[in-house]
Amino acid sequence: MRSDANGDRRLAAVEVDADGSFTVLDVPALVGEATYTVSFTGDLTHRPAQDVTLAVSVAKAPTALTLNAPAEGVKGQGLEITGRLTWQGRALPAGVTLSVERADKKGTGVLTSAAVAADGTFRINDLPRVNGRVTYTVGYAGDELHSGSTASATVRVRKTG
Repeated sequence: MRSDANGDRRLAAVEVDADGSFTVLDVPALVGEATYTVSFTGDLTHRPAQDVTLAVSVAKAPTALTLNAPAEGVKGQGLEITGRLTWQGRALPAGVTLSVERADKKGTGVLTSAAVAADGTFRINDLPRVNGRVTYTVGYAGDELHSGSTASATVRVRKTG
């Protein structure tokens, strides 16, 4: 049983190993404190055991952003950067938006935000405006269950021809 700010929730029964150990897997829906109560009601050959209660602090799940950018691009020609946003190796729900910034020798500017697909992937398209190093920084602000994260990629932009 898990008790938290949403109330009580009965979790699935688990198998006990021969040495008496067991593992309970749970993904709480709230950040904060959760209290777990483990019960054994007995069986034909064993008496019931005293309940055991354990309080745990549930923190925001860490997220990870990965970027795939070309090493080089051409000034004024299309450039595509792809990436993926995950938490514990899984995609976050579709529709999450990411901030995108471009920094070059003319300064730093905010580009159109990127939307995350159901599989966690996203695309950023840009037309580099200057030669030299251009750094793209993508950010996820986080939400009530997930911490934020950022990733950067640098592309060397050259003149046409």
